[in-house]
Amino acid sequence: MHIQVSDIKGPRAKATLTHSRPYDFDEKTKLWKYREIDRQEAYNILTDAGRQRIHTYLYGSGSQRTGLGSGLNYIALSNDPTAPAAGDTVLAGELLAGVGTTGLTRSLATVTLPTGSGTQTVLQKVFVFTGVPGPQGVQKTALFDDPAAGTMAHEIQFSPRTLFTNDSLTVTLAITLT
Repeated sequence: MHIQVSDIKGPRAKATLTHSRPYDFDEKTKLWKYREIDRQEAYNILTDAGRQRIHTYLYGSGSQRTGLGSGLNYIALSNDPTAPAAGDTVLAGELLAGVGTTGLTRSLATVTLPTGSGTQTVLQKVFVFTGVPGPQGVQKTALFDDPAAGTMAHEIQFSPRTLFTNDSLTVTLAITLT
């Protein structure tokens, strides 16, 4: 059975993954110039815990929101090949601070909220792999409400990427609530 994205109901996040590689260093600006290697779009599943948290954020009273912390705006990466599931509460194989993962650990995204009658929130983070030794594989991303623990709301698997030192991976999540 083939399920189309248009058949899935509820909050949807579309991740656009842009893999770039440095090709030249500009001595004047002291910055690398990047060339896009490839781009992919992938869609999430909404976890049960994430759905409950979204409803509480949107509709809960003051006492129901106690201890909820910040919004769902921390992006994490993983190289775990396991398919996302609604019951997941952690991002399996999340890239944590340590040797070989520098630049790829969970980070606060830049958030653009909708205005007026808009229905889409955009979260974006540019990760630059500066870890040694390399390379580092990446094939999954997730959205959390805490920089280290918290609730995972969206989990997205995409085609595996191999990042080499100074490669960038831009994760752009477009979440539409209609």
